[in-house]
Amino acid sequence: MRRHDSHSPANVKAAAAVLLVLITVAAPAGAVALCPAAGDVSATVASVHDGATFALADGTVVALAGIDPPRRPLGLAADAPWPIGDVARQGLATALAKGAVTLAWSGAAMDRYGRRRAYVFAGGESVAMALLRQGLAQVRWREGEADCFGAFVAVEDPAIEAGLGLWSLPEFRPMAANDPSLAAENGLYRLVEGRVESIGDGSRMTFLDFGRNFRRDFTVMVPQAVAAEMAGAGQPADTLAGRFVRVRGVIEENGGPAVRLNDAAELEVIDDGHHGAVLPPATR
Repeated sequence: MRRHDSHSPANVKAAAAVLLVLITVAAPAGAVALCPAAGDVSATVASVHDGATFALADGTVVALAGIDPPRRPLGLAADAPWPIGDVARQGLATALAKGAVTLAWSGAAMDRYGRRRAYVFAGGESVAMALLRQGLAQVRWREGEADCFGAFVAVEDPAIEAGLGLWSLPEFRPMAANDPSLAAENGLYRLVEGRVESIGDGSRMTFLDFGRNFRRDFTVMVPQAVAAEMAGAGQPADTLAGRFVRVRGVIEENGGPAVRLNDAAELEVIDDGHHGAVLPPATR
């Protein structure tokens, strides 16, 4: 039960004491430019639902594009306390209260939950970036929201390294590629770190293998389009053998746990002290 044992009553109480400090401590701003540059639709916030969702005065429910709030663990009872969820919601409320709110819609249609997705700004600052710097949200790649993905990863990385917010909790920390429990994470979005042991080339996919047993060990699957993107950024996938990397994505079953890349920025080389994406945000 590696990913749920931190929710005992004693641990929850201790976590609450630490996490609640985060809403009053400003994380240092990074040098990454705002992405997108600004919002063009003025809005009035009526209520905040969770760490990445709020309602406008006209009833429109908005979900922040490019990020996810901390996800409640599946094994946690609905009535059990969950401090990071409360802190994330308060963090969003605080960010939205910094000044005039503007939106840049990421798409015209509502998602399956009846929300419109948007990049949101308050007082001229990116709300998503503010939450990422504090560790109160997690970058998430989605179709139609790729333009800012690399920039958001660059903002999130320092929070991961510092163990801020959700990154201080074991259920969110990057998992080791050789962790046997990865197989139980199927269908979940995870960060995984490890050393690439070998590389295999298929007709439509490059495979980054993190162990010698291809039927059991973790694998990163790199489609041709993403491999071309990585090569164009100066880091071809077939040069990664022996490198220590961090990868983000949904765990799937492919003879063993695997992640299929959608974007070059979902894989970072971190063995040389560089914690930025393979594809520099400035090029996106």
